[in-house]
Amino acid sequence: MKVPVVAVLGRKASGKTLVIENLVRGLKERGFRVATAKHVNLEGFSLDEEGRDTWRHAVAGANPVVSVSNVETAILIRNGMEKFSLGDLFRFMAGVDMVLLEGFSKLVLENEEVGKVFCVRDQKEYEGYRQGVKGETLAFCSRQPLKEPILRITEDWEPLLKRVLNFIEREKGISEILEALAGLDCGKCGYKTCRELAVAIYMKKAKLSDCLPLKLKSMLETRIIVNGAEVPIQPFVSKIVRSSILGMVSSLKGVSLEGDEKVRVEISP
Repeated sequence: MKVPVVAVLGRKASGKTLVIENLVRGLKERGFRVATAKHVNLEGFSLDEEGRDTWRHAVAGANPVVSVSNVETAILIRNGMEKFSLGDLFRFMAGVDMVLLEGFSKLVLENEEVGKVFCVRDQKEYEGYRQGVKGETLAFCSRQPLKEPILRITEDWEPLLKRVLNFIEREKGISEILEALAGLDCGKCGYKTCRELAVAIYMKKAKLSDCLPLKLKSMLETRIIVNGAEVPIQPFVSKIVRSSILGMVSSLKGVSLEGDEKVRVEISP
């Protein structure tokens, strides 16, 4: 199941880190396991230092390099933002309940699954961020006293936390529904993607039975399991796989088929 992701976005000195600190504390107090990630917008920035042993490992060609001390473990991966994706980030965040991002505008502004909190320094920045953002904007906030609906970072952090908690609950519900759907994005339900259908189901505007591949699953004569997880397939694909495999198997010596057999293909490492 995907964990909820909230990105705190804004320009330099707009209060992003303060918002992250407040949210982490509030979520931790409520029992959430929280992971954070920050985009460092400094050319050539590295936590490593030239001449250190870990730096020498990397220069020699090791990637990643893992540094372990009595207080922390650091994984140093030599690749920049041009090769980076949110999927890469989540590989190192197993076992958490939600992820907070500071920055990463290029990755999240058009991502409808990421909740967004914008930190603004003035009304002009608010108007600029208000346009062209996809997905849910949870709040606009500022260090300065600005017009509603802009929250004050220090005074209004409880309302902000409540909005984030509501977003987490919503995303977990949608994720649970998504796991139950076929995952084919076939559009036969009338929605463009399975996520759109899952959102509609969560909002009680649709039902699981609207997913045609899911409805037909019990009628499929072929099942494909890869690494323990069943791969969703459409009836047409099911028939092709079944006829191909039964055709090959029937030619083997000593094999006798009745013609009504079901096929299970299992692939494991």
